Amino acid sequence: MILSKNKWNIQYTNNYSDNEIISILHEIKGISDYISYHNLGFKDFNDPFLFKNMDIVIKKIKMSIRNNEKILIYGDYDVDGITAISILYKILKHKGANVFYRVPNRFFDGYGLGNDVVDEIISDGYNLVITVDNGITAIEETEKLTKAGISVIITDHHEPKETLPNTEYIIHSYLMHDYPYEGMCGAGVAFKIAEALDKDYIRDYVDLVMLGTIADMMPQTGENKAFINEGLKKINNSSCLGLRMLLDELKIHVNNIKDISFKIAPKLNSLGRIGDASVAVDLLIESDPNKIKEDIKALVDADALRKELTAQNTELAYKMIDPNDKVILIYSPSFYEGVLGIIAQKVMKKTGKITGVFNVNQENYARGSFRTVGDCNILELLEKNADILDKFGGHEKACGVSMKASHIKELKDRLSIELSEIIPREPTLDIACKLNHTLLNIPFANELEQYDLLETDFLFKDLEVVQTAFLADKHTKVKAKLSNGNYINVMCFNDPSLSFNLQPGDLIDVVGEINKNNYNGFEHIQIIAKDYKVSGVQVIDYRARSDFDNAIQYFDKDNGLVIKDNFESISDLDLLIREQDPNIVYIAPIAESKLDSYKIVDPSILKRTIYLISLNPNANEIVLQKELRVSKDVLNNVLTIFEELSLIKRDNGSVKSIPKEKGERIHLEDSKTFMMHKESNEVTSFLRSDIKDIKNYILERLE
Repeated sequence: MILSKNKWNIQYTNNYSDNEIISILHEIKGISDYISYHNLGFKDFNDPFLFKNMDIVIKKIKMSIRNNEKILIYGDYDVDGITAISILYKILKHKGANVFYRVPNRFFDGYGLGNDVVDEIISDGYNLVITVDNGITAIEETEKLTKAGISVIITDHHEPKETLPNTEYIIHSYLMHDYPYEGMCGAGVAFKIAEALDKDYIRDYVDLVMLGTIADMMPQTGENKAFINEGLKKINNSSCLGLRMLLDELKIHVNNIKDISFKIAPKLNSLGRIGDASVAVDLLIESDPNKIKEDIKALVDADALRKELTAQNTELAYKMIDPNDKVILIYSPSFYEGVLGIIAQKVMKKTGKITGVFNVNQENYARGSFRTVGDCNILELLEKNADILDKFGGHEKACGVSMKASHIKELKDRLSIELSEIIPREPTLDIACKLNHTLLNIPFANELEQYDLLETDFLFKDLEVVQTAFLADKHTKVKAKLSNGNYINVMCFNDPSLSFNLQPGDLIDVVGEINKNNYNGFEHIQIIAKDYKVSGVQVIDYRARSDFDNAIQYFDKDNGLVIKDNFESISDLDLLIREQDPNIVYIAPIAESKLDSYKIVDPSILKRTIYLISLNPNANEIVLQKELRVSKDVLNNVLTIFEELSLIKRDNGSVKSIPKEKGERIHLEDSKTFMMHKESNEVTSFLRSDIKDIKNYILERLE
């Protein structure tokens, strides 16, 4: 038995016909008219002047352009911030503005405006600062800039504090509740400002706002969905030269949202994680192909390093997890600050618990990243503990934190108390529905892709395990048979134990998504698993496998039982099975010495031995051993049995049969040697049975 790691919440439990599934999947997402939903586009963009303050912000920008004022766009180092900067920079440059941009350095500046950055802005002689994807909590910094005679326009979508910055120029995606759609990211807000300046020009760069929207995991509804639909149409022939060249270099043709989430966004993010995210902005705004090539090389190198650091840090983080903790807070000077968010996400998914991962520097100062589970708002939790935090901010799902390392334990204790009251112990995995096996094919996968549903989590019931493969020392691939007779591969990443805890014939239930894979020009589908379980007691046969010694480390030590050949009797084995009541039983290989001992009483060997002796009145022990293919010790014991039964006589290596009277019956039990080995081989005999018989025997003992 393999237990699931999560509680499975199946959202649609009724029976359905295959042709209803697309409609059902949209209903689950709250979309009644999915045809209209997928046709959202430019016609559904809202008037940007519906934003409160948009009119005065546009007037201010136009005035700054006319007066040739020095304008700074100040953003963030993630994809949302990078694309937001690029959108505003393009539109302002197009309008003739004297415009510059700055991306904070994650390691030196941290997130958002800081006092040191403000001092540099003042000394550099800027007249107007426009924040994108940050600024709504920069109260002191805005005040300082304003006193220095610098105007500040704040555009953001993050959670504000109780007090807003003291500027009349604030455009926020939901703060004023005046705009018809509230789900925009920083790039979305920047795009609406750009539309207010020149709608026809900036819509050629709609793929940039699409990138920011998807990368920042914003709701794919309303105007966001319109951004996404139009952006996906545009990106493969982007007006942004750098983006086109990047896709060519990576050999990517974007077909769907998943391509953005997994192939493009992580690479654009890597520069901000490893070094200077301004290179990513330069890539998106540059028109010189040679300069773009340099930017792409920097991006590819940063992404390779990001992957390496992520793998190393993830391995370290997994070793530090205490499964008894209610909240996971782990810290180390070895954690690389640029990948803390990725590590926190991985640990959160592995444990199903709120996770914070911190880098602690030589000054004993900690910077960390939080990821949450379910509906728990991590931002609200951190606000309750602001007295021991120096700085924090982000979303309800993810936050960055700066604090003294000495306060980490106290924060963990406080959160543990609060979480015990508001979070159920068992993490929940939302599943659309149980998917019919008849839908596991390329046409259905193409239909999911057409409607941006490839990331849907389905339940795949009763997949019959055919074989497993252990990949890269940490992954498992399961080949499974479907109810319609077809076969499919199930990829189970970061779970090496599964390779050693499945037996051909096991029926496994899997939760995961359908993935299209192209190998050697042949397109097929596979399942990317997120959770799985096997019901009933399993019996795993290791008798003919060579990997038993390596596999032991992956066995279920709490609920499993390893049956070896070291039991003295079947009754001892029966007692252990009943007392331990295992969910999974592993049948270990039989030792060579035990197999040799078993051969002594093996009926087939006994019969063949006496037959060979009867054929040759002067049989030779050396010849017999060769014919029987047994050890010298086995042959000696077999011949001893026949001697005790007065069937043979041995003399200096020769063996002669002793004639018996016709009708005289021979009983093997009359041989002391036979009985001695028979009793000691009772368990060995059982372990040499057919695996089906062994499993039935075990199940009977567990009834």
